[in-house]
Amino acid sequence: MQVNTLHRQIRTRASLLIEVAAGFGALLIVSLLLLKSALTVTSVQRWTVIQGVSDAYMSREVALGKRLPFEGGGGFLAAGSLFPAYPAVSVSGVTIGSLPGGRAITGSLRRTRIPASNNLPANGGAGTLASNPTGSQAYQLQSYLTYNISGRDYVKSRTILRAR
Repeated sequence: MQVNTLHRQIRTRASLLIEVAAGFGALLIVSLLLLKSALTVTSVQRWTVIQGVSDAYMSREVALGKRLPFEGGGGFLAAGSLFPAYPAVSVSGVTIGSLPGGRAITGSLRRTRIPASNNLPANGGAGTLASNPTGSQAYQLQSYLTYNISGRDYVKSRTILRAR
């Protein structure tokens, strides 16, 4: 009888060990699924934060394009302008913001200006006094921001029309 009782105890311990191992395995699978879902939610939130930051940066570009004078010091028609005449493009590396935790979000900013086709030839267009009797001038100031999120490249652009 004693052998039979000992055999039953070993059998009970073995089945208990199998149940514990199965429980740990199930717990591991559930924890990995929860970790994956948490990372997915975090990456979407990060993408949303970066989109908001880049939109805010491009709003700054629009404000800059609207307030620059035509000529004179700092004007967009002056030599050394932030917006060179097309096909020339000014390229600069920019920090558009930072993520929670202080990690900087960087990108590349490209700027150019395109004269309207009806501008007089002296102003970069092909207009004539018949088509443009007032000698008005119009320019498109264009800004392109390129940046990278999780291995994917994104581009945002803004165009400001200035006329006088």
